Amino acid sequence: MKIAYFEVRAEPPTADESAITVLDNTAALQALPNDAGVAWWVGSRHQPTAAEALGRLQFLNTYGPSPFAFTPHTPQASLAIDRVWLDDADVQLLISQLNSDLFSRYPEPGALIFSLHPADIVDGVGALLMAVHDGMPVGCIAFRVVDEQPGSAEIKRMYVSLAGRGKKIGAALLVEVERQARQLGVHRFILEAGPRQPEALLRFRQAGYVECEPWGEFVDKELSICMEKLISSPD
Repeated sequence: MKIAYFEVRAEPPTADESAITVLDNTAALQALPNDAGVAWWVGSRHQPTAAEALGRLQFLNTYGPSPFAFTPHTPQASLAIDRVWLDDADVQLLISQLNSDLFSRYPEPGALIFSLHPADIVDGVGALLMAVHDGMPVGCIAFRVVDEQPGSAEIKRMYVSLAGRGKKIGAALLVEVERQARQLGVHRFILEAGPRQPEALLRFRQAGYVECEPWGEFVDKELSICMEKLISSPD
């Protein structure tokens, strides 16, 4: 992996791709004379865009330095968030850990509804993402377009392992899955959590989610808390 650096040359920052530099390592990053910008890890063949840079800068300003967005003087271990499929062994282990955690919180029969199928994450319908921090798989998240609610996508299977917690990786996964869903014309995000997941509820509220009416299989589910987030509709 390499490091992209976006130098902030004006306030407010503008979408200027000439301000983006791709560097080979953190030593090259720390040698830069200007700390007024944002850095993030990219794949060796990935060409970062100005829109991507502005998104990372917003994340840095909101959450502070993290593996998802940092400054030359606060370098971080590598983080990749990439699309995977349900047959990936690493993501299967993460989903198993998520299920175990949820069963420990909600042991009541019928309290939990697990549903993510291969058809939910095909091109144009959804995606499953996995976070790898410093070479270790540490988190996952998915979304699927909701056919019955045009312009909406449901966020599912969000989890960060113990090894990945405390590094804003959960917030990064949420930002990245929303970005990918917006490319499909999504402008409303919905999700379901429960009252015994205070850390998840706090994360969602900090990201702009508010409680909403339940839908589908969550109607009349006593231990379900449904939430939504609206963004500007695409032109």
